[in-house]
Amino acid sequence: MSGRGERQRRLRAGDQAKGPAQPSVRRPTRPSRRRPRHGASYANTKGWAGVAGATVAGLAFVFIALRMYYDHWILQERGLVTTGDVVAVSYSRSGLNAVVRFTTADGKTVQADVSDTGDETEVEVGARMQIRYDPMDPTGRVEDANGGAGAFWLVGLGGVVLLAAAAYGATRVA
Repeated sequence: MSGRGERQRRLRAGDQAKGPAQPSVRRPTRPSRRRPRHGASYANTKGWAGVAGATVAGLAFVFIALRMYYDHWILQERGLVTTGDVVAVSYSRSGLNAVVRFTTADGKTVQADVSDTGDETEVEVGARMQIRYDPMDPTGRVEDANGGAGAFWLVGLGGVVLLAAAAYGATRVA
């Protein structure tokens, strides 16, 4: 039977057979191939600043989309449909804007901006346009009656994507 002590004796005997012990020489270590990191506080500050910026922008987009949807919902619930005359047309970064003059149900003639016109609606000065307006605020909430629901879904989707990117960034920074 070979026990623990016997194995140790054999190893010692083998070591002595090799000759005198050589002094151990430390080999130099290779330089790391990793990129040098900045101080942890600097790197985390930049990362968290990006996460905070994406979060604020995402929340702003979601808030704007909810506001746009609320205005559309109010017009669908209590809006009245009438026909108005296009008195001015302008183009901006957000698209086509029309100024429409119409008569409300109580007989007042007002002008309002319609920024989101439908694809079927011909928008030129002098054309007639069907609009939906809020009787409580006839110049504030006005949309094309033939138009779509607006671009609130696109703005909301952009906000959700920014919030998802912020959440992913937070897991990477932490």
